[in-house]
Amino acid sequence: MKILLKYTILLVLFTNCKAQNDPQKTTKMKTFDIETFNKNKNRLNEYTFISDDSTVTKQSDDVYEYYETVKSKESFFQSINRYYKSGNIKLEGQIFQNFFQKGIWKEYDEKGNLIKETDYDAPYKFIWEDILKLIKNRKLDMDAYGFEVTRSFGFGTENIGKETEKPFWAITYNKSEEDMLLGVIIIDGITGKIIKEYEEPYASEE
Repeated sequence: MKILLKYTILLVLFTNCKAQNDPQKTTKMKTFDIETFNKNKNRLNEYTFISDDSTVTKQSDDVYEYYETVKSKESFFQSINRYYKSGNIKLEGQIFQNFFQKGIWKEYDEKGNLIKETDYDAPYKFIWEDILKLIKNRKLDMDAYGFEVTRSFGFGTENIGKETEKPFWAITYNKSEEDMLLGVIIIDGITGKIIKEYEEPYASEE
């Protein structure tokens, strides 16, 4: 009897130890509120609402998925969420004014398992916060006509040479409304060095 009690105590201690060292990870899957969306959507299958903190959420529905953008008042970026028709999350990430994707974008299967991650910030060493500082130092108007921030590998190759493997930033801004000119700044995405600056005319309206 004493031997049985001894093994029972050891088994309980072992189980408790294992539970503490191997905690169950519980992550709540992001889902789309289909019921609320269906109650509020308009004839174009769209629903927009504003939270108490002024965050604007826009939702839409098509044949294959639900689509959602979330933009807080203080952020330069909006979150993009795509959902399966079941309501389970399909893809999530952040984007700057539809010009470039930022950070890690995640893709999921229909059961909510993470199947892919893409880091759009790699291999940039001169990051968005550095670009924002440059924009503020130059006093560029981010709300003016033609303003864009984009990034690419081998951006504007004909202007900067044949280095097509390096990441680059490009800032386009309104330089002169009177002369209808835009300014363009090409920046090395690793060092932050300004590679080239030039002007180009406003895009012609056809």
